[in-house]
Amino acid sequence: MDDGSGQKAHNDLVLSFLAVRRAIGALGYFLPVALMVFAIVSGQGQGLGTSISAYYYSPMREVFVGTLIAQAVFLWSYEGFRPHAGEIVTDWLTARVAAVAAALIALAPSSGPEQPCTLLQCILGPSVAGWLHLLAAGVFFLALAVFCLVLFVRGNTDSAEKRASNRIYRICGWVILGSIGLIGLLFVTGLDQRLEWLRPVFVLETAATFAFATSWAVKGDALGPLVRGMARP
Repeated sequence: MDDGSGQKAHNDLVLSFLAVRRAIGALGYFLPVALMVFAIVSGQGQGLGTSISAYYYSPMREVFVGTLIAQAVFLWSYEGFRPHAGEIVTDWLTARVAAVAAALIALAPSSGPEQPCTLLQCILGPSVAGWLHLLAAGVFFLALAVFCLVLFVRGNTDSAEKRASNRIYRICGWVILGSIGLIGLLFVTGLDQRLEWLRPVFVLETAATFAFATSWAVKGDALGPLVRGMARP
């Protein structure tokens, strides 16, 4: 006789998946907002930082590092859907790549003001650690774009809300790719220095971060009104 324990275990698992997805999305929204609020209320007269990573060298260092490590933990714990035989790009693998990249962003900071080196900076040297930071940031955002453009849109369900969700995922994925592409272009051309007063890198990083946060929030059923609104004829 079925006492309902199997269904309860299934429901608990679903709720656990949703909670992890919502947490990843919430942390994505939290970090840029927290940094912008700090820039407004700090009274230092410097405005926004040149990038999100630049806040490592500010009183918001603990918030920056703590948020990224929390992201890494949640991503590492994310299992996603069980892969089919022969699948190479899977939820499990992509989440772990993103988790390691997030941790490296936090632990191998970009170049900044002179100060005691972090562990990775002491081992690798500040210059190499700075390049590792940039590489990890690129891998992090690329992995999150893979979630949006490949993994989240999978599924056999054909409903108005699923199609609407897929549109949101694809928009978010292309915003991520477009943002990191433009950041790369700014660095290559030197426009990041000439347009520094506009804080283009911070703005583009924030756009990419909000995009991945939105995709995970939708996947975690936290933005139902947005999905239903896009699903309407």
